Formats: sequence, structure tokens, C-alpha cells
Amino acid sequence: MSASPVWVEIDLGTDTDLDAVRLFPRTDTSAAGGGTAGFPVDFTLQTRADGATTYTTVRTVTGQPNPNGLPQTYGFKTTTARYLRLQATRLGAPAADETTRYRLQLAEIRIG
Repeated sequence: MSASPVWVEIDLGTDTDLDAVRLFPRTDTSAAGGGTAGFPVDFTLQTRADGATTYTTVRTVTGQPNPNGLPQTYGFKTTTARYLRLQATRLGAPAADETTRYRLQLAEIRIG
């Protein structure tokens, strides 16, 4: 996928200190050709404090290999933020049951 970026944003409710994000891949179906479906390959993790109007990129990932169903942890310098955004510009293979639809597919996101 190389079209417009897709993103998901999490509101933590209040400013919180965080230094890592753990992404849990979808595991209930495989990707077309095997591996994990729809896991981000190229993406950024961005934060925004309560009341701020712009996001700060805290981690950029390019060429993420297929995680084969295993959770992946992405650390960064401790920051204080209310919002976390994962913005993907390239996704892994689509799900085997939807081979023509590229979607960002995760089972869970944990913020630390």
C-alpha cells in the first residue's frame, strides 16, 4: 500500500508519561501468502500533549519485517502526552480472505 496514510489515535484521557508502544498483530487470520495481515511496514508514532495543536514524531519505523503474529515493542525518549497517533504509510500484505483490501490490522495497542 502506498496511497494516503492511515492512522489510529488513542486519547489517554490526561497527559501521561510514556516511552514505548507495543503493537499486537491480528492473529485470527493470516496474510495472503502467509504471515501477519495488515501489520504496518512504514509508520510513525506521534504524540500530542493536552491543549497542544501539533503532533511530535517520537519514533519512525521503515521496513518493519512481518512479525509473524508476535507483539512488537517500539521504545522512544520519555515524553508527556495525552494523545498517541500511529500513522502508517505502508502496510503489510492483506488478509487471506480479502486479498485486494489493504487495511491497518492490529489486535491491541499497549502504551507504556
